[in-house]
Amino acid sequence: MLPRQLPGLARPWRPLATVMAAAALATPVVASGAPAAAQPALTAQPALKTVSYRGYSFEVPRSWPVIRLGGSGRTCVRFDVQAVYLGRPAADESCPSLLVGTTQALLIQPAPGSSARSSVEDPVARKIAVSAPRISITATFDSDPGLVSQILSSASLPKATIRNPAPRAATIETAAGQDAAAPALSPRVADYRGLGFDACAAPSAAYMSAWRRYSRYRAIGVYIGGSDEACDQSNLTRGWLTAEAADGWHFIPMYVGPQAEFGELGAHPGHQGRAAANDAVAQAERLGFGAGTPLYYDMEAYLPDETGNVLRFLTSWTSRLHALGYSSGVYSSSSAGIAALAHQYSTHRYALPDVIFDALWNGEENSADPVLTAGEWPGHHRVHQFAGNVSQAYGGADINIDEDYVNVELSGSAAASPVPSGDESGWGTVGVW
Repeated sequence: MLPRQLPGLARPWRPLATVMAAAALATPVVASGAPAAAQPALTAQPALKTVSYRGYSFEVPRSWPVIRLGGSGRTCVRFDVQAVYLGRPAADESCPSLLVGTTQALLIQPAPGSSARSSVEDPVARKIAVSAPRISITATFDSDPGLVSQILSSASLPKATIRNPAPRAATIETAAGQDAAAPALSPRVADYRGLGFDACAAPSAAYMSAWRRYSRYRAIGVYIGGSDEACDQSNLTRGWLTAEAADGWHFIPMYVGPQAEFGELGAHPGHQGRAAANDAVAQAERLGFGAGTPLYYDMEAYLPDETGNVLRFLTSWTSRLHALGYSSGVYSSSSAGIAALAHQYSTHRYALPDVIFDALWNGEENSADPVLTAGEWPGHHRVHQFAGNVSQAYGGADINIDEDYVNVELSGSAAASPVPSGDESGWGTVGVW
C-alpha cells in the first residue's frame, strides 16, 4: 500500500514500514467487550538481542537494525525508523529532506569517562536524554516511552525524571543571578528576500561555506525541535548559528511537533499548541534566537476532517508565541493548512500567524499561490517552498533539500538577495508578495 497523498502535499505520510514495525512490536490491545475466545494473549513480547557498546549492554528487539557510525560513511541517523545507532553521526549526514515523524530509536554516542549519570525525559519533545560515563544517548519514542525505557533500564542506566522545559521568556520573576544570557542572534537573521533552502539535518560549517560561495541560496530552514523531528541535529548549536549568521546566512527556524496526519492531535489541541510553543521558545532561547524572531510550526498535509483541530492547535501556538515575545510562522501544504488559514483571514475567529510558509511545489520562484489573495499576508510575510526532495551540490558539497523563496521582513531590515530571482520589478507584480 502506498502512502496517501493530498494535492500540494510537501512530504509523504508516515512511512508504512515504521507503522508496520511499531504494530509488530506493540503488545496487542483487547477491545472492550470482545469475546474471550477472540482475545489475543497479552504476554507477547518481541524477541530480544544484546547490543554492547563501551562497556554497556542493551537488550533491544531482535528485529531492530544496529547501525555502527563512523569512517567515511554519511549514514543518516533517522528517528522515524526503529533502530540503534552506535557512534558519532557524520558531519554531513545524507538525509532525505522529506523526513517527518518519530518512533522508538536510540542514538548512543561516546562521551567522556567522567560524565555524570542522569536521565531526563521531555514528554513534549518525546525524547529521553541520558548521560553516563563513556556514553550519551538520545532516545526517541512515538506515544509511549515504555519500550525505550526498558531498553535503557536493561543497561542499568538511571530511570528518567520528567522535565517539561519552560522557556525563560515565560518566567515572570527570575532569581538574582539567574537572568538569561543575552540572545546571540538578532531577529533580523530571520528577515530575507531571496532564495533559501531547508534540509532535514543542519549541514556542517564546511558545507555551509561551500554553498555560501557557490550557490544562490542565502537563507536556510533549520529544525530547532519538536516531537516529530526525524533527523539528528548534531551540527545545530548556538555557535554554529552565530558563525553562519556572521557569514551572511539567514534562518527559517522550524519546529515540527504533533501532526494531524498521524492522528496526534487529541481531545485538547489548544493545550498541545501551547505546550509546543513553550518548547519551541525554550529551544529557540537555547540556540540564541532572540525575541521577535518568527518560529515556524511545521504542520504537514492532513485530511479535511482534521481542519478544526489544526486551527485550534495553530491559534494556540500563535497566541502563546506572541505572549512569550516571539513571532509566529506556520508551514503547511497549500491545499491543507495554508488554505485553512486563508479561509479564516478575515473572520477574526483564530489568531493567525505573522508569516506563512507555503508548500506548493510548482517550481515558481515567488510567493504567489492561487489559494491566497493579494491582501492575505501582504508586504513581506510569506515563504514559498516551490520544490522539494532535490539533490544539489556546490563546491563538492551535496545536500538533499527543499527549495524556498523567502519574502520576510518583520524587523524592518530585511536583506535583499544578491542574486535576482523571482519578481525582479521591485516587488510590484500583482499577486506576488
